[in-house]
Amino acid sequence: LTCEALILLSTNLTGTCLPVCLSACLSVCLSACAFCELSVDGIGTCWPRSAAGELISRPCPEQFNGIHYNTTNSVYRECQANGSWAPRGNYSQCTEIIVLRKSKVHYQVAVIINYLGHCISLGALLLAFTLFMRLRSIRCLRNIIHWNLISAFILRNATWFIVQLTMNPAVTESNQVWCRLVTAAYNYFHVTNFFWMFGEGCYLHTAVVLTYSTDRLRKWMFICIGWGIPFPIIVAWAVGKLYYDNEKCWFGKKAGVYTDYIYQGPMILVLLINFIFLFNIVRILMTKLRASTTSETIQYRKAVKATLVLLPLLGITYMLFFVNPGGDDEVAQIVFIYFNSILESFQGFFVSVFYCFLNSEVRSAVRKRWIRWQDRHSLRSRAVRATSLPTSPSRVSFHSIKQSSNL
Repeated sequence: LTCEALILLSTNLTGTCLPVCLSACLSVCLSACAFCELSVDGIGTCWPRSAAGELISRPCPEQFNGIHYNTTNSVYRECQANGSWAPRGNYSQCTEIIVLRKSKVHYQVAVIINYLGHCISLGALLLAFTLFMRLRSIRCLRNIIHWNLISAFILRNATWFIVQLTMNPAVTESNQVWCRLVTAAYNYFHVTNFFWMFGEGCYLHTAVVLTYSTDRLRKWMFICIGWGIPFPIIVAWAVGKLYYDNEKCWFGKKAGVYTDYIYQGPMILVLLINFIFLFNIVRILMTKLRASTTSETIQYRKAVKATLVLLPLLGITYMLFFVNPGGDDEVAQIVFIYFNSILESFQGFFVSVFYCFLNSEVRSAVRKRWIRWQDRHSLRSRAVRATSLPTSPSRVSFHSIKQSSNL
C-alpha cells in the first residue's frame, strides 16, 4: 500500500487500529522520502544518489592494485531503508583478467629450450656413457667417478622427461601413488648429481691439496657418497611429505611447511664445500704455476683453463638455481628464465664435454681404436685385392714352360 492509501484507510479506523495504521503510514512515508547520497567507496566505485531500498549496480572497476578486471560484470550495493549505503558492495562478480604479457611468449620459448637442451644432453650423455663402458683401457678411479656422474645425469634427464610427459593438472590433483614415486625418483637422481659432483671435488682436493696418494682411495667410498647418502635423505623427505604435505604429487610446497629443505639443505651444503674445494685447488695450482719456470702468459692461461674446467666440475653453477627474482620486474624474470633454462637443460651436455669428449685419456684411447680399425680394414682390403687379381698369360706360359723343362 502507498502512503496516501494508508492515510485514507486510517481515517475510517478507530480504537486500537488507528495507532498501528498511523505508524505504518509514517514508516512508508519516511522510506519514500529517504535517499542515499552520492558516494565513492574505498575501491573507487562511484555510487549515485539513490532511493532507499534500491539495489544499485555499477560496472566492475577496470583496474585495482595493478590487477585488471572484467568491466562487463557488475558490482552491487544496497541503499538501506534509513537512507545510508550498505557498508560494503558485492564485488564477487568482478573476475580478474589474465593479461597476455610478452613474458608468456618467453615462457613458451623457454619450454622449447628446455626440451631441446635435455634432448641434446641426453644424447651426449649416452655417447659418453658408451665410451666409458667400451674403453676398458682407461678404467681408473678418476674416470670411474666421471662415469658414475654421467650415469646420474642420464637418470636425472630420463626422469625429467617422464615428469614432463606424465604430469598434468589432473594427475597432480589426484595425488596417486605412482606420481609421488616419480617425483621421489626425480628428486633422488637430482640429489645424486650434487653428491657425485661432491665426489669429484673430494678426489681433486685429496690429490691436489692434501697431496695424498689416490691409491688409498677406493671405489666403494665414492659409491657410498654418490648413490648411498642421497637415499636416506630422500626417504626422510618422502616421510615428511607423506605426513605434512601429502598433495599434488609432492610437487611444490604448502605455506608454512618446509619439508623440501630436507633434501635441499644437504645439496646447498655440498655446494658450499665444493666451493671451498675449488678455492683451495685453484690456490694450489696458482702457487705451483708461479713457482715454475714458464712464462707469465702461460701461467695465467693454464690457471684460467683449470678454473673454467673446475667450475662446472664442482657444480657452482647450481647456486644460480636457488635464486629466483620476484616482484613485478618482468625484464629480470625473463632474463632469469632464459639463463636458468639454458644452464639447467644443457648441463648434462657440458658434463659430457668436459669429462669425456675433452678427456685426453678418452681421446687417446678412441684415436688408438680408430687407427687399429683403419689398419685392420686396410689389411683386409689388401688381402681381398690380392686374392682377386687375375693371373697374366705370360706368367702362365712361363710357369708351364718351366714345368715342361723339368720333365
